[in-house]
Amino acid sequence: MPMDFPDLKSLIYCAKVHKFRKINDGESEDDYRNALADHVAPRDFIESEEIRNKVGWDQWTDGQSEDIIKKLFNS
Repeated sequence: MPMDFPDLKSLIYCAKVHKFRKINDGESEDDYRNALADHVAPRDFIESEEIRNKVGWDQWTDGQSEDIIKKLFNS
């Protein structure tokens, strides 16, 4: 089921689910988003990309989908 992560509130909830750290003082939302996505990726690559892209896989643009396919083939 696709999930959206549009804001910091959704990231904080996701971080609790994945037992990830709290956001650091002064850390930007984008930096926290990427750190959380990196943490989730080994367990669920698709969810990690939903975190990075802020929207569920069913709403990815063609460019986002192509970037993900490239990541899969280059890993």
